Amino acid sequence: MATTQQAVPTKQTPEAESQRLYKRAIALHQAGKVSEAIKGYALAIRLAPNAFEIYNNLGVALRARARPQAALACYRRSLSLSPGSASVYTNMGNALHDLGEYERAVQAHMRAVKNAPKSAKAYFSAGRALADVGRTQDARQHFAQALKLQQNFPAARAQHGAALLRLGDWTEGFDELEARLDLKGRDPRRPNIAMWQGEDLQDKTILINYEGSEGTLVQYLRFARTLKKRGARVLFESPPHFNQLLSASPDIQSTPNLGAPVESVDLQIPLLSLPRVLGIQVDNVPAQDGYLSIPTFTGQKLDISEDTRLAVGLVWSGEWSGRSAKGPRHPADANLEDLAELFGIPHIQLISLELGQGTKDISDLGFEPLIDQAGSSIMDVGDMAGLIEQLDLVICVDSVAAHVAGAMGKPVWVLTRPGADWCWLENRDDSPWYASMTHFRKGPDDTWADVTSALRLALTNVLKGTD
Repeated sequence: MATTQQAVPTKQTPEAESQRLYKRAIALHQAGKVSEAIKGYALAIRLAPNAFEIYNNLGVALRARARPQAALACYRRSLSLSPGSASVYTNMGNALHDLGEYERAVQAHMRAVKNAPKSAKAYFSAGRALADVGRTQDARQHFAQALKLQQNFPAARAQHGAALLRLGDWTEGFDELEARLDLKGRDPRRPNIAMWQGEDLQDKTILINYEGSEGTLVQYLRFARTLKKRGARVLFESPPHFNQLLSASPDIQSTPNLGAPVESVDLQIPLLSLPRVLGIQVDNVPAQDGYLSIPTFTGQKLDISEDTRLAVGLVWSGEWSGRSAKGPRHPADANLEDLAELFGIPHIQLISLELGQGTKDISDLGFEPLIDQAGSSIMDVGDMAGLIEQLDLVICVDSVAAHVAGAMGKPVWVLTRPGADWCWLENRDDSPWYASMTHFRKGPDDTWADVTSALRLALTNVLKGTD
């Protein structure tokens, strides 16, 4: 009787098993299961420690989990195994940006361009890095080259528009910025409502679509008055923490929440498209101050000392919700200790309007006797406006507080970094948007503490004028 021979399973080589684990990790990564993907990449690397592409993907996953230092280590390892990889240099530049090492990020992105001179993505990423350090003209040229290599590149076109706007070309800049609407998840318009293109608004109801930028919302709130003067009923979409402030405006009929149903709307326009349709230029910005109606204030009444000559509000975090406890800091953020030179000036009462994690800085650094904490009473932007109304001056980084104070006509001094938002333009201390605003600009080699020395001198001069 014949016997049947059993097939012996073939044992996979370590390299083959590594590839299997690597492909599985990629699938997990693409499915959004980043933590599981990180474990998979790590297992694959153990079996194939010289596989440069696995280190690169692991770095991308670690960066997505707010681990830029670990990501950077992976990119360095990848480059040691495969020198000259443009994509790895691009990823390295992104991680360096997260760490606030903007000049080194530029160097990494420029190496990517050198190694891939026909890559539109490399030019685009280098352009963003150059913009971050205030090299706007160089950034514009890199975005233009990206578009030359890949005409259908909405992100590059939108960034090209932002660079033009920062340089003062608001005609082409606003036109180019429209490309943002072609980016995934960036078009805020509702279906079945016509887009306003500048036609007559008499007896029409128009919806302004919010686009995610809280400072810009305050900045462009002035245009509600312009639309109302043209005969429109204005609906202004906003996050809930803006409702109190917007509801106080006589120029706005209602403030629907994000994505909430709206009825009897004739036209709509995305928030960032308003200046283009209205023909706004640097020299014709309407309502440079005082257009913000303050809600009836029932919140905190500040206890201003009789000895105080200047009550000064402070904000050192760029995001409305304050500094995050995890992840990279916002590029506009300063450290509270950077402002310490202001704390010993007599006859000035400092009042923190800071929210979020930054509120702990006061106690952690022992500044409680020198700074009053008012931020804990702020529940929405209307509350912040009510506090600012009681102050003489606001000193802040680029933030919602900067826009609110400027819109109220309150003196506001803004610590402005290189590569700040396009609306602040370049190489000028004033603002076309807010008559009461002064910029204290940080140079490429400056620290925020250097800027604070200029602030101290300015405060001293103001105090001399109050004698």
